[in-house]
Amino acid sequence: MGLTLRSSKKDIMKAKLNYLYSYTGKARGVDPDNAREYIRSGWVPAPKTVLIGRKKVVRSQLKPFPHLSKNLPTVLEKTLLSSMGSLKGLPRTMMFSGGFDSTLMVLLARRYGAQVKAVTIQFDKFNPMTVGGAVSLAKKLGLSHQVLHVTAKEFLNSFELVSQITEEPLLDLDLALVNAVFKKYHQQRGKEVFISGMGSDQWFGNMALEPEYGGLQTRLDTGLLNKKAHDQVAELYGNRFIFPFLSAPMLALSLRLTDDMKDDKKLLRTLADGNGLNPQHGREEQVPGMMRKVVVKAFAQRAWPWPLLEEKQQKTDDQTLRQIALGLWLKAQKVTR
Repeated sequence: MGLTLRSSKKDIMKAKLNYLYSYTGKARGVDPDNAREYIRSGWVPAPKTVLIGRKKVVRSQLKPFPHLSKNLPTVLEKTLLSSMGSLKGLPRTMMFSGGFDSTLMVLLARRYGAQVKAVTIQFDKFNPMTVGGAVSLAKKLGLSHQVLHVTAKEFLNSFELVSQITEEPLLDLDLALVNAVFKKYHQQRGKEVFISGMGSDQWFGNMALEPEYGGLQTRLDTGLLNKKAHDQVAELYGNRFIFPFLSAPMLALSLRLTDDMKDDKKLLRTLADGNGLNPQHGREEQVPGMMRKVVVKAFAQRAWPWPLLEEKQQKTDDQTLRQIALGLWLKAQKVTR
């Protein structure tokens, strides 16, 4: 499956890859234990990655959050706003699904002076409920709103690309959609700053309470890596992403909160109530099961450590998709298996 990027984009991508991997020298192959851990759990255990002898990029330690006052919704709002940056009079493009998180971001940004432009991704005919709900809510809120269309073919090309250029072999189907949007609409949306509600489930919602392999450190590593991957893709097209929920101040705040404050986004809902937000429900997955099957079929021969057997090609679980993502990533690094 060919990738069609203009030479300037290829040059930028090549420079990024040279920067990210030059310090490792010649790759010495795959660490099979860590590679299997990646396939099983979707994250790469520190300090090694799947490449032998390669170290993780050292992340800066989160600064302790100041003493919490009793008025936590106000603390949360101020921290969110500081993470979103200056807003007054500035155009800000909001990733808008019409759901709880994106609507909260839109209302806060508009309340504090941003010129909000909401965008929703239409993924073929796979997410009509999401798009219809977003269009309806945008009209109700009086938002400037645009639906950006991505085809299944554009998504598949994009999935192959983002599997190759991220710092780690990150599995993120939503990132492939985002890249497809940038690639298709970069002339229309050049140099725009996008604000996304990604990360609230992990740090201020139900997922923060679920037992996950590796515990809290895993969620922190994965969240920061996910943010870096989105930033990297956006930079290829001259854009910038802001992820308030994955910012250092918000993560530091989350680590200070008790589980009951996060349960069912309790604290976020308190903040939303104060801003007149009525949460929306009934939205479907952005990348549904049928499309996951198409991804597996398209890349089954390029999985690690060997092509997927016909029986395995009938599965769409995360382990299968991670084998594919790792295979595509390793091929881009020209690593001996």
